[in-house]
Amino acid sequence: MEWHARHSIETLALQVMPRLSRDGGPLEAGEGGGNGPDLSRSGISARIERSEATLRKAMEAGIGDPGLSELALHTLDTGREGLELIAGQRDETRAPLDEVVAALEVIVQTDGSRPSFLVREDGPDFSTSPAGGWADLLADPLREAEVHAALSAVGRIDITHPLMPYAGTGWLVAPDVIVTNRHVAQVFVAFPEGEPPRVRQDLAPRFDFGHEFGGRESADARPITELLFCGATPIPPVGIDHGCLDLAAFRLAAPVPDTRRPLALAEGPRLSLPQTQVFVAGYPARPDPAALGSVSETDRVLRLLFDKLWGFKRLAPGEVTTSTIGVRTLNHDASTLGGNSGSLVMGLDSLPCVTGLHYGGSWGGSRTNWAHVLGAILEEPGLPDLPHATLAALCLAEGIERKAF
Repeated sequence: MEWHARHSIETLALQVMPRLSRDGGPLEAGEGGGNGPDLSRSGISARIERSEATLRKAMEAGIGDPGLSELALHTLDTGREGLELIAGQRDETRAPLDEVVAALEVIVQTDGSRPSFLVREDGPDFSTSPAGGWADLLADPLREAEVHAALSAVGRIDITHPLMPYAGTGWLVAPDVIVTNRHVAQVFVAFPEGEPPRVRQDLAPRFDFGHEFGGRESADARPITELLFCGATPIPPVGIDHGCLDLAAFRLAAPVPDTRRPLALAEGPRLSLPQTQVFVAGYPARPDPAALGSVSETDRVLRLLFDKLWGFKRLAPGEVTTSTIGVRTLNHDASTLGGNSGSLVMGLDSLPCVTGLHYGGSWGGSRTNWAHVLGAILEEPGLPDLPHATLAALCLAEGIERKAF
């Protein structure tokens, strides 16, 4: 058995508790008490049972590898001990703390606390992930149409490459302009020293609003022709430099149909306050085991749940968490993977305006995701010799709408 010091348990609770929703009720973050998640013995058992039902359903549907069922059940047992640890019902576990953290991540993603819904016909399919209380929030008549409009504007950046079918996610801000990350752009844009950057047409980059599992394979695909604006500093291939502006904007070959509404940018200090409910929309990719570090249990159970379903459009809800990086960075706890680079982050109470641009995440003990707060980076200078010097200039020239909240 592994004994855990009180300070380690308190740190674990701070990481996990805000991501656990109340059982079937309103989604309120907390650290216990009447409005927080139920961590009584019966409450923990109910949460584990929901996670087990999700895993069994995945195996029965043939989505995952049935040979991983023993691992899945072992992970849930470890997660149960982790919840009991946080609840003060024990001070030791059979697994070391890093495995406990990994198991708790699996529970968060399988019991309805932080789901990841597949998108079909521009709408979230709530049957594809445990919904918890999120279905009621996202399908509320006051929000539903705006959620669909947002998902309609999200697309995948496809390339022609034997090892990489797509580079990342983007979203429409003008009839023929999309926004994504600069590190996504670096996959299919050449940045020769002393020369203007150029889109690599040998990779045939194109933007496609489809790639829905069980839905539209392709929708309104358009070639990507010109880099309009991007951060001035190259994004390192390994690690994350939060000081870089990880944003790029591109011209599409032709305007998309009028049925797809470009998205406005949201501005205002309250949009990035902790516990603000948001969702991320994009195309999560197969996890790179090297990027997951020691969290191999999570990787294997994720494969059990989502094997054969990488690269499809998904909506993942969550909440803004406390940021220690600065006002230009928003932290959030939605379930994301590598292909989510370039995904929009949108507040449920600021629909249909985009709050942030997702640019990375950490799978370590301090599980978190990072996004640029769009309202805070409008005047940051971009790479010289491009059509627009700043994001604000791009908005003005291209008619991109900005709204204050």
